[in-house]
Amino acid sequence: MAKLDFSRRTFVQGGVGLTVANFLPGTTPFAHAATMEESTIAAAKAVGPAAVNGMIWSPYLVPMQPVIAEFSKQTNITIGGVQDISIFDAPQRAMAEALSRSAQFDFIHIDSNMIPSLASAGYLEPLDDYMKKANFKIDAVGDYGNFMTYGGNTYGIPTDGNVHIQYVRKDLIEDPDNKKRFADKFGQELKFPETWEENLRLQEFLMDPSKDLYGSGNLRNRANGVTWWYMIYYSAGGFPFDDDMKPTLNTPAGQYAVDLYLQDKKVNHPEANTWGTPQMIPRIANGHVVSCQYWDGTAKLNENAAKSKTTGKWVYGLVPGSDFSGKRIHRSISSPLAAILINKYSPRKAQAAYMALWLGSGKNSIPIVTDAVNTFHDPWAKEHMASPLVQKAYSPGGVKAIEKNFQVVSPPIYLTGFLEFQDALGKNLSEAYVGQLPAKDVLSKTENEWNAIIGRIGRNKLKSDLKSYKAVMPKRLVPA
Repeated sequence: MAKLDFSRRTFVQGGVGLTVANFLPGTTPFAHAATMEESTIAAAKAVGPAAVNGMIWSPYLVPMQPVIAEFSKQTNITIGGVQDISIFDAPQRAMAEALSRSAQFDFIHIDSNMIPSLASAGYLEPLDDYMKKANFKIDAVGDYGNFMTYGGNTYGIPTDGNVHIQYVRKDLIEDPDNKKRFADKFGQELKFPETWEENLRLQEFLMDPSKDLYGSGNLRNRANGVTWWYMIYYSAGGFPFDDDMKPTLNTPAGQYAVDLYLQDKKVNHPEANTWGTPQMIPRIANGHVVSCQYWDGTAKLNENAAKSKTTGKWVYGLVPGSDFSGKRIHRSISSPLAAILINKYSPRKAQAAYMALWLGSGKNSIPIVTDAVNTFHDPWAKEHMASPLVQKAYSPGGVKAIEKNFQVVSPPIYLTGFLEFQDALGKNLSEAYVGQLPAKDVLSKTENEWNAIIGRIGRNKLKSDLKSYKAVMPKRLVPA
């Protein structure tokens, strides 16, 4: 594993002003009421120095380095070696580590939706005692902190919100000619869409493939496309299982979601089924998309005039909702949600846990989520929403949209076996999108495959997990 060296010089050049570094000469640390950050340092010092090893993707690690450098300066707890593994490949590697009870990694940075699977395998260290000793809390927007809990324990510290928000080309919907044409055709005002049906109509009306302008910028590949299906399904009032852990996909709400999901094909780029974020994000920033629901970090790229051709041309807001259930429901999603998890088998788990808490402080993480070069971390804490640095990076409208969507954010399948459930649904939706599977068979086929997964894991075990899944679902139908 590669050794990383974080010097004081690196920290200062990063421009991170943290409470512990700002004591005046001659003052005594902690003589006043200790802040959360100061309490974390004190608790970390008590467990002694160590070099902790981890698994983390380098685009996430680089903007953390100045913040880690200050923690190391105060505590002598440093980063030892890391394995640079993509957030998309980390779940499979983490499960292999868990099954072998390996102590190789003291911490892993991974999609928090893996918490049920990794905790069930006995791999994860509960963090509640460390949080109590450090006077630490996850001060997240809405109920987002619940995404770190499973079975009554806290297992993760978020570093990345990654919530989906709605993007609409402001210049297109405010264009007088477009407004007139739309009013003439539909007898209604051209405006920001509030429902999935309105969004689809807007995309169809404004797209112009001859100018390389497509209606949708949503992903439809096997790995990521399923994320959009969840938003539609949840907003239609659907939930994937009943109380006995029987799948409830093949229902009117499920079919509604499949239909809308597949209609995206007529407004998206013909190659969308093979694209991931490396292909789609540049198209959004370069103005080849009318509207989409996308990870909020793309707003930071859009508003970076040096990297975007559409700075100032977007309006951001709440993802579309649905009236299918008889009442308007909006459901965003956060997936993958990057968080730091601690290995129960690690001899340095306490040191790794306190480093995670330090990085998960709202104040400390502001420079992380506003990094202009490594843009993978996105805001999630209440403190982020009020920060002028965050407002500048994402635009005031972008931050408002992030805050709104966090109030109705949902997870994907938050159960042991997440990867298996997710892959079966993603595969079948993907095959239907390209015409290899009839749309009417998607949900029945998925339910059959899910029943096999439930049989392998154990229905009683999953019925117990179901409580944690329901607990992380949003309580509001629409944002406050």
